[in-house]
Amino acid sequence: MVQIPNIKALGDRMRRRGTGWVLVWLALMLGLCVPYFESTRNANERPRLLQAMALVDGGQWSIDGPTSRGLDPGPDVSRSRVDRHLYPNKPPGTTLAAAVGYRVARATADERGPTLRRFTVWARVFGGFLPTVVLCGVLLRRYAAMFGPAVGAGAIVLYALGTPAASYAHLLYGHQLAAALLCPGVLLLVDAGQAEAAGASGRLPAFAGGLLAGAAVGVEYGAVFAALPIAGLLLVRGLRPGGLGVLLAGLAGALVPVGALALYHARIFGSALSTGYHHVTNAEFAAKHGQGLLGLGLPRWDAFHTHFVSADGGLVWWAPTVVLALYGLAQASRSRDELAAEARVHLALLVLYGLIVSSLSFEGGWRVGPRYLVVVLPSLCMGWAVVLSQVRTSIFGMGFFTLLATYAVLVNGLAANLWPHCDLTNIHQPVAEVLLPLWEHDREPYDLLRIAIGRSGLRLVIVGSVVGTWVVLVSIGEGGLRMAGAMIIGGLLGLLLVYATRLVEPHPMGTRNLAYIERIWEPPAGGTAPSHRLGPLEPSGEPLVGGGSSSRR
Repeated sequence: MVQIPNIKALGDRMRRRGTGWVLVWLALMLGLCVPYFESTRNANERPRLLQAMALVDGGQWSIDGPTSRGLDPGPDVSRSRVDRHLYPNKPPGTTLAAAVGYRVARATADERGPTLRRFTVWARVFGGFLPTVVLCGVLLRRYAAMFGPAVGAGAIVLYALGTPAASYAHLLYGHQLAAALLCPGVLLLVDAGQAEAAGASGRLPAFAGGLLAGAAVGVEYGAVFAALPIAGLLLVRGLRPGGLGVLLAGLAGALVPVGALALYHARIFGSALSTGYHHVTNAEFAAKHGQGLLGLGLPRWDAFHTHFVSADGGLVWWAPTVVLALYGLAQASRSRDELAAEARVHLALLVLYGLIVSSLSFEGGWRVGPRYLVVVLPSLCMGWAVVLSQVRTSIFGMGFFTLLATYAVLVNGLAANLWPHCDLTNIHQPVAEVLLPLWEHDREPYDLLRIAIGRSGLRLVIVGSVVGTWVVLVSIGEGGLRMAGAMIIGGLLGLLLVYATRLVEPHPMGTRNLAYIERIWEPPAGGTAPSHRLGPLEPSGEPLVGGGSSSRR
């Protein structure tokens, strides 16, 4: 049985140990490097960027007007039967974050307007980076109080740096923003039920939790499936004295953003239940989404293999520590203490989404790992905390944990900071065929450290992420020199495991794929690549002459 230590004492220890500095370090590791490649057409980001410009410059949601400034929206678009205009096929929540980024990009640009690169980077800050940092802060505070500051920090570090969340924190895909809304919403709903059971009012936390969880659906349609385990939790609570109020408050909170999304659908696509996926313009996408329920059918082994165990995009290859987290959640779910309810919800979310991705008719396009699972990856944190709290005195346990964590942090760090959108069509093993060669060829992304002092921040991020993870794990272990020695050995074996990915047979087109990536690499040696200029609009709404030309900043 997992015991909860005294919360007040742990809070005091957390302040003394400076756990807040862990969050600062995570923000630096996630934010210093800026991978950006304008020659690639990121199908997930482009229509959202165009919609953000249309919303700010023209007060409209369609993306095929003058505010697009001649940019190609890509294949992830839908055509409305109401007005025949083009719209993103995704929900509009991420657009709102991108709109904030666009306003900042315009405010920090000269009179010629921002470049596409500047806009994209700011949109990613508000749609990926900042939500991830805030989410890590929420989880760090919670699990440091439950399990101790060192264990709590270790769990959050594994999530932020050792899963594909690191890559999606650098992108405007929407998955991280949805995760940053859904997970705190679930935690508030759990706390609301426990508050009612303790005799306090949980209705306000329940309303806030429902509001956040519902908002996640406005960012990513797939977040709606989280309603099943959440509903189960609320129904169980609702059967207890005072529980009905919590259930209704959570439902009322969720209806606010879900109702707003329904109004968006009704206005744009003619029906509250008609999503962008019902009106996609790309024939291939339409065929896949037309199978079953918007692409969902019965679970299949090949889909499970794709998302969990395949060498190119399987979660176990990108985050092998997921197995330990699932074990920890299963243990906590069987306990009889206060952790059980939360652990059961997290485990239910992970199992449910595992079944969902195993039922999809499509794989996810450009991605690092199974991107449709990113929305529930924060649920792994509690499982890691449970396991770390149990093995902290085990030399073998901490050594094995360090091995897997080292591998996970290194491969995800390389992907997040070098090439976070692998096209797996021509790749068998992304680490071996793309990431390690880019690292060995001294390819570097844009980075804030180079802007500030002229030195590359890539090696600082990669080495700092791995060494920082080791420091956090060492602070957890309680076994003296023998424990430290086992963890050093585990770390070295983790590094070797990264290079062992080269044992996977490469794709026949892998060399050509790598050559393309290096050909369009940004920034070029000794300079800054040109970027499309998003010039101001005339009062008529048309772009000014020359406003869309490429230029160097």
